[in-house]
Amino acid sequence: MAEEYVSLKHLAEEIGMDRSHARRYVLRLGITPHKRRTPDSQNQLTLAVDKNEADLIRQKRREEGFIGDSKPIAKDVGVFYIIRLVPELDNRRVKMGFADDLVTRLCQHRTAAPTAHVVASWPCKRSWESTVMDCLSAHNCRLILNEVFECDDVEGLMMLANRLFELFPDPKQRTPLAEASPHNT
Repeated sequence: MAEEYVSLKHLAEEIGMDRSHARRYVLRLGITPHKRRTPDSQNQLTLAVDKNEADLIRQKRREEGFIGDSKPIAKDVGVFYIIRLVPELDNRRVKMGFADDLVTRLCQHRTAAPTAHVVASWPCKRSWESTVMDCLSAHNCRLILNEVFECDDVEGLMMLANRLFELFPDPKQRTPLAEASPHNT
């Protein structure tokens, strides 16, 4: 029976997380660990998931770009966002940047700025981030620090971003290979 389960300790090591982070991650996926005796816990009760759940967790980590050593594989396509960091203090203070998962990125910002909210976002390639930020921040903005700006006209900034992103191709679209390309197989 114990062989049908994988301890969270073992799974955490395999997917490159510490045990407490792995437990929270598993719960966030909607999986409730079971208390089981497993060979890797010297037959002591430990939190474990069944093999199907373990496979699902591994697959989810792979989809998110993580490998066993916890080094993320950067996703090329995501969104460019404008976030108001402290709207109750200063509506002009915005954070601009790229995120492959906007919800996760907003949650990260909210650890320091609990009232932060997304003003707007656009589909974007990671490689476009600095060009877009340079272009947009030239519109009545002043750099505070690390992609945080004081912008006098946030509505105008959003209109400019809308016009700019209309010019870009679909970020998921790949340029077709020429016949002469060495990448053709």
